[in-house]
Amino acid sequence: MRSIILSSLFLLVCVLSACGPASHGLEPGKATMPQLLDQMGEPSMVWSEGDGSLQLEFARIPKGGGNFMARVAPNGILMSLQQVLTEANVEALQPGMSRDQVRRALGRPGWIEGRESGELWHWPLDQNRPEVWQVDAQFSVAGTLLEVRRSRILYGQTLGGAAATGQQKRPQL
Repeated sequence: MRSIILSSLFLLVCVLSACGPASHGLEPGKATMPQLLDQMGEPSMVWSEGDGSLQLEFARIPKGGGNFMARVAPNGILMSLQQVLTEANVEALQPGMSRDQVRRALGRPGWIEGRESGELWHWPLDQNRPEVWQVDAQFSVAGTLLEVRRSRILYGQTLGGAAATGQQKRPQL
């Protein structure tokens, strides 16, 4: 009996997480651009695609809540809305990618550390747990991704003028 209850609870959690905060009540194929903006607010970045569609970034870090990307068709209908700060997207990053490609994959970083050898971008890794781990992306002076690693967030430590407590420097894109 106990295993049936636990199995049922696990299934319920899986179902709820699938239609949880990532959708924000917006149904792809039905929601419109005005509904998206009303629900999500102003995007932090917008990219125009060759086919007339748009990719909109809704950055919620460093304040929490992750980073979301929406795709909107040329007719103004929402095609997708998803949380992009995920392990799968981090694993898909490859050396040689541009800053723009990385930003499209993970959204705006929480903070940027300028260095003589380039830039180091930081994102809190998991919004569901206390923010103690971060993803670090090292870029060359030319703006290409050199490496991706994970590190501990050291609260109160200054990172290139921005404290790791959530203040941010604006990305230079």
